[in-house]
Amino acid sequence: MNFSYIPGQKEIIGKLIRSVHEERVSHAQLFAGPEGCGSMALALAYAQFISCENRTDHDSCGTCKSCVKYEKMIHPDLHLGFPDKKGQKAQEPSSDN
Repeated sequence: MNFSYIPGQKEIIGKLIRSVHEERVSHAQLFAGPEGCGSMALALAYAQFISCENRTDHDSCGTCKSCVKYEKMIHPDLHLGFPDKKGQKAQEPSSDN
């Protein structure tokens, strides 16, 4: 996912790009927000931008090996975490079902 595919969020995208250029990327990032706000797309675009082998000043190239793996969601450095909730009657976590 490229930043150019994300509508709006220009201020946040600018801060994320600046953090990479200033080499001030935190060891962990939390992207949270209400459903539909674009936090997942923003997190994927940021991860791809960080790992891109041929990034421009404003976006990832989208064609290098790293970008292709991010586009396919198979990059070895991409790890996603989701809430895990057990129901009252369920014996196993609902997210595993």
